[in-house]
Amino acid sequence: MYKVEFHTVHGTGTGVVYAHSGKLRGGNSAFAFVGSYRDEGDSISVKVSTERHNADPAFRPLFGTDMITLTLKGNKNGNMVDFEGAALQMPGVAFKATLTRICD
Repeated sequence: MYKVEFHTVHGTGTGVVYAHSGKLRGGNSAFAFVGSYRDEGDSISVKVSTERHNADPAFRPLFGTDMITLTLKGNKNGNMVDFEGAALQMPGVAFKATLTRICD
């Protein structure tokens, strides 16, 4: 179980992610995160999609749309993993995230 903090030039967000057996599941107050990961030694590759579950317009999507798919590469650093990547729907917008382990 990880805390996730992420940002783009459009803003920031937080949530939680559970990673087990190559699958990622998580979310925050407005979006579910569903995807997969591949452990490559010191690095990790991720493909994750978002889906809105809360219709409250106060929760605005970072990419301007509710459903996106991110491809990310990450480097392990102790109990943290730092990721960089982009959304397939908006390839020019950089995405960065830090996962910090909460528990096993």
